[in-house]
Amino acid sequence: MPQPVIRQETPTTRSGSWQSRTSTHYLGGASYGSSSAGASLTWTFTGGSAAWVVSRASGSGKAYVYVDGVNASTVDLYSSTVMYRNAIWTRSWSSSAKHSVRIVVAGTSGRPIVTTDGLVYLP
Repeated sequence: MPQPVIRQETPTTRSGSWQSRTSTHYLGGASYGSSSAGASLTWTFTGGSAAWVVSRASGSGKAYVYVDGVNASTVDLYSSTVMYRNAIWTRSWSSSAKHSVRIVVAGTSGRPIVTTDGLVYLP
């Protein structure tokens, strides 16, 4: 049985402005946040399923999720209460293969912040 792999943001390909954040609430004690529309993070991995883990709050906005270069979803991270380590988006494939998941900050008016906490996947 495959064991879940947690990928932090440090091995990602990043573009735009991202700030490193530390807290015991985050996976591994750290995360990245951005409020810059168009800022992106990309994980590349070999697996059969994946979940994007985030922190959510009232200032959290929307993000676009691209899978293997295709816009797969728009997710809203808004929450009236602060929530950590939430798997907000998941995807499964019929078999394990190389994939990329790219998160793009939408820049939601009045609540632009996207705080990403990692990607969890099954090899």
